[in-house]
Amino acid sequence: MALHIADPEVTSLVADLAKLEGTTKTEALRRLLRKTVAERQKDAKREGFREFAMRIGDEARRKGIMPVTKEEMDDLRGMNDLDGN
Repeated sequence: MALHIADPEVTSLVADLAKLEGTTKTEALRRLLRKTVAERQKDAKREGFREFAMRIGDEARRKGIMPVTKEEMDDLRGMNDLDGN
C-alpha cells in the first residue's frame, strides 16, 4: 500500500532530514520510523517491568515482607566490597 503525505510541513521536514543524512526521503523516513518504533517498544518493555515490580512490591507489603534496599542488594552481590564499603 502506497503512502501519500499531503502535508507540506511533513514533506519539508522529510526533505530536510534526507538532506542532513545525505540519503533519499524514503530512506530518511524509514530510519526515523525504525528508530521511533524501537524506542517505543523499549519504553513499553520498561513500563511492563515497572508494573511487574510494583505488583510484586504491593504483594510483599500485603504479606508484611520488607523490601530489600539497594545497599542490601549491593551487599548480596558483593558490590559494596568493590567501592570500599
